[in-house]
Amino acid sequence: MPTDLLASYATARTRFDELMETPERPRAQWAQLLSSLSETGPLAIRDRLAAVERQVQDIGITYNVYADPKGVNRPWELDPLPMVIPAHEWEMIASGVAQRARLLNAILADLYGPQRILRDGMIPPALVFGPGGFMRAAHGARVPGGVFLHLFAADLARSPDGRWWVLSDRTQAPSGAGYAVENRMIVSRIFPEPYRAMHVERLAGFFDAMRASMARLAPGGDGATLTVLLTPGPYHETYFEHAILARYLGFPMVEGADLTVREAKVWLKTLEGPRRVHAILRRLDEDLCDPLELRADSTLGVAGLAECMRRGTVLVANALGTGVLESGSLLGYLPALSQHLLGEALELPSVATWWCGEPAALDEAFNRFESLVFKPATPAFRFDPVFGEDLEGEEAERFRDRVRANPERYVAQELVHLSLVPALEAANGGELAARAMSLRVFAAARERGYAVMPGGLTRVAGRRNVRVVSMQRGGSSKDTWVMAAGPVNTAITLLGRTVGPADLVRAGTSIPSRVAENLFWFGRYASRSEDIARLLRIALNTVLTEPDEDPAATTALVALCRRSNLLADDENAGAALLAAASIEQRPGGLAQCLRRMSGAGFTLRDRISNDHWRTLNRLVQDHAFGRPLSLSQAAGWLDRVVGSLMTQSGFVLDAMTRDTGWRFLSIGRRVERLGSLCLALEAAMTEGRDSGLGWLVSLADSTITYRSRYLGSPEWLPVLDLLVLDANNPRAVMFQVKGLVDFLGRLEKLVGPCGSDLFEPLLARLQSLDPGADLDPDAARLLALVADLRAAATQLGERFNERVFSHGDAVRQHALGT
Repeated sequence: MPTDLLASYATARTRFDELMETPERPRAQWAQLLSSLSETGPLAIRDRLAAVERQVQDIGITYNVYADPKGVNRPWELDPLPMVIPAHEWEMIASGVAQRARLLNAILADLYGPQRILRDGMIPPALVFGPGGFMRAAHGARVPGGVFLHLFAADLARSPDGRWWVLSDRTQAPSGAGYAVENRMIVSRIFPEPYRAMHVERLAGFFDAMRASMARLAPGGDGATLTVLLTPGPYHETYFEHAILARYLGFPMVEGADLTVREAKVWLKTLEGPRRVHAILRRLDEDLCDPLELRADSTLGVAGLAECMRRGTVLVANALGTGVLESGSLLGYLPALSQHLLGEALELPSVATWWCGEPAALDEAFNRFESLVFKPATPAFRFDPVFGEDLEGEEAERFRDRVRANPERYVAQELVHLSLVPALEAANGGELAARAMSLRVFAAARERGYAVMPGGLTRVAGRRNVRVVSMQRGGSSKDTWVMAAGPVNTAITLLGRTVGPADLVRAGTSIPSRVAENLFWFGRYASRSEDIARLLRIALNTVLTEPDEDPAATTALVALCRRSNLLADDENAGAALLAAASIEQRPGGLAQCLRRMSGAGFTLRDRISNDHWRTLNRLVQDHAFGRPLSLSQAAGWLDRVVGSLMTQSGFVLDAMTRDTGWRFLSIGRRVERLGSLCLALEAAMTEGRDSGLGWLVSLADSTITYRSRYLGSPEWLPVLDLLVLDANNPRAVMFQVKGLVDFLGRLEKLVGPCGSDLFEPLLARLQSLDPGADLDPDAARLLALVADLRAAATQLGERFNERVFSHGDAVRQHALGT
């Protein structure tokens, strides 16, 4: 036994310990992992903890805890030491969860169909038809294959006697499966040897079964089957998970505004035209899904979706109305319902539960008051759990009075003293600590019954003596390792679906206009950030270290910074430019622009690679971001920004398919670069005529090209030729304009006129410039053209907002052919 590792591990006699069989002996399933940890040593353990934290931050795994100051940027909490479950024990859990999913689906089929269990008195009608319960809009729905519950999750806990109990059922839009995948990917890299040696079951088969089931059950017609993942958007607490699932399952991630209902069918509004949606994996609360029949104030849903589901023209997973089973008050009725509907005894028992709406149950709950916890009967009644053992005297009586006044709002559950699991605590140098845990297990519908994920999401309390484990209450998570009874099946992967010739796709995957807008602005913010960083790097060096070496250059740079909104007229140039480099509250500054780029990127998490996101994420996590900096610190920070953004340019050029989405991103980059370059040229030609032009060539990142062509100091004619007319220079005006004309021409075949008319005449004017007469800072023709190009760059953004990015009539009419 690794005594050094366990020296600080303190368990509790009143709770089941997942690690220790006796105070002196670990359980058999933990032996391999403990041995590996013991051989690793304290320093290596701390390194692994740091590696987990670094990977979580680099990948940008987030979980939004409401009211947390970090908001959507709060990192996901992951303890690298997995929860280990032996094969024989998992077999019992998986069988019980699969049976429970079948039972709950049968209950839903009856409640939204013949309602026999209500007529037979097996469930009190008040429990079903109360607030937050039965959804009348879903009654009589023709759900494909009779499957209401496509994804189910059960929250399990182990009592002191070692038995597993179900604390609650998640039937509406269960969260956590995507986080379980990310946990696995990180932890299996942190502990690769134990992961292989312990024959841990893989997770991919579960997701493959879910994907195959939805494809099989989805209604046909109107082209190839299209399944989408419906998300409420980037401010939802589990938005990152939505992006994970969309990517792993291969489903486009959409918001409600991306969908429309026509002729009782759901359509995805794309730039290429409407596409029939056959199945929707729903991550939006059901009452928000249809403002026409459900909550009228919802801006997140799709008007008419409930009618489409009733008619069976779209598969909704999970079906609208499944939230009725999240009422804790139903738990006490499940054993009898299992016998009645399945003819089977309930394998996995629920924790003892009393719905206080029944007088006899209320009396029993008050008799057991000190050993129970009181919770909302349905999600419609919101209050924190109340523990009977915490209340005494008058306080306890006042609470009883509140329950008596509205007994139907309360359920009382036996307080389960959660089992303890070992956690590696970074705060204590990687020591093992015993923490309360609960396990969320997932089941997905398949052709016969349900497939259970061999693992799940283990949630761990953040401190000792916690009675409720919740990520919203500051808890952390673990990967869950289920040990296989035999060889592990590694053949099934998330990429293992067979694709036939009819399924081949090479380009033009349809994107909603919302995604196109985010790609456009992601490209703009990326290019703007790089341009600002380059300008600040040159301006700070010139203004603060050598302002008198080239006074005309200093004047031109200060003027350009003012035109770029980095410097106000009455500000001290040095202090203001340092603030613009790193302070996020500085309007128009670099940090603010990087934050906006990060925000746009966050909405595209299902479309940009992990490497791309990691590079972006490191910028806003840089130690210099948001802090006041000295000149030398600012210089290092700006170098890192430029290098990182150049890396991102490489991802765009080398890692993105040349489809419509790429064109929108590239248009954003080019139009922003065109505007910045024109602004720099105007400043140079009006404020810096007499300056040395090295600053301008450097700002355009064209110094190496210039030196390789001209063995001398920069002069106006070759500089203007390089930065204005050279179509082979990716930093030249001609390069930007020719690319814009090409990309806009291709887009207009899909969306109609949207901007080529702005740039085609300007391209003709560019091509007609005479190097002998027009490439001069005093040339009126060149100055006018540069001003017109900058104006056109501004107009293009406005044109896109009017004709492409809005969901107004013009776009809809063109897309739907009306």
